[in-house]
Amino acid sequence: MVRYAFDDANRLMIRERDGATGRLRPVRIVEGTATTDRGNRLVYRVDTTDASTPRRYNLDGTWSLTRHHELKLALHRTTRGRRQILYLRGTLIEAKAHALTVALQQYGMDGRRTAQRLSLRGRWQADARNRLTFLVEKADGSADRLTLRSGWTLDTRHTLLYQYRTLRGPRQNRSTLHTVRFAGWWDIPRAGRLVYRLDGSTDSAFEFRATLQSPSLNAREGRIVYQVGVQLSRRPARQQRVVLFGKWKFHRDLSVSFEIPYAQGRRTAIRFTTTYVITEKDELAVRLSDRRGRPLGLSVTFSRRLLDDAQLFLTLRKAGGETEVLGGVQVQF
Repeated sequence: MVRYAFDDANRLMIRERDGATGRLRPVRIVEGTATTDRGNRLVYRVDTTDASTPRRYNLDGTWSLTRHHELKLALHRTTRGRRQILYLRGTLIEAKAHALTVALQQYGMDGRRTAQRLSLRGRWQADARNRLTFLVEKADGSADRLTLRSGWTLDTRHTLLYQYRTLRGPRQNRSTLHTVRFAGWWDIPRAGRLVYRLDGSTDSAFEFRATLQSPSLNAREGRIVYQVGVQLSRRPARQQRVVLFGKWKFHRDLSVSFEIPYAQGRRTAIRFTTTYVITEKDELAVRLSDRRGRPLGLSVTFSRRLLDDAQLFLTLRKAGGETEVLGGVQVQF
């Protein structure tokens, strides 16, 4: 039976049992590079030209993340021994709609520290605890779940960030903060849900269970505030405050949009339909609905000064009472 492991420099270590004596042979360290194939199997490409050593090792199993954010691969169980667990030391450095990339630490022949990138393919989603998770897609159609166990937050341009710390040094007394950015945009698809959709994908998104801090908003303030409970352990959930800043607009078709600014000058607008428009003095209170016309539990009050079309405002005032409005919801890019 062959036993596999990785050392601190992410080099493959192999230990075999002598067929004649049954004794374990000395550990053999194989220089090479770790990568993945289309089915997210771990492939170790060997650097040596020794004819007795295979040019590559294919290692298949179940992926997960340790609490220290290291990659863990539990190899498929064989009929001849117990399940083997492999660990790859590295740092999460990049997240895209369908990929998670890790920098694996290595050491060259001169002893200098280098980094190698390893990517897993899949898609992102939020779990029942509102934690960020990555589903690693396997060749048989199944998926392994990688759960990011620390909290997430937003930067000043509404980008979702994941941050965690690692301990370094001989006494583990130096702390390093790591940040992973998720490029995307926010959406409000239905009541009690807040979604962060990742750029370049229609199926990779974080849908959070969320509560409005206030169901009644004033368009002049230009913000929507949600509370999202994120349960990182068995303790009570931590409340993550999500504040979306933007500009409310009232359109001639009586729909309402909320335009949010993002990094590099990019803007997206969430466009709603209004179920009812209530006219009162010089203000319009608009109740918003989701894509299926169901109330979002959210209303926005516009003053006459914030409406671009004074004639439209006067028409609505003359109508009086409650005016029903029909239409669909769309997201503008």
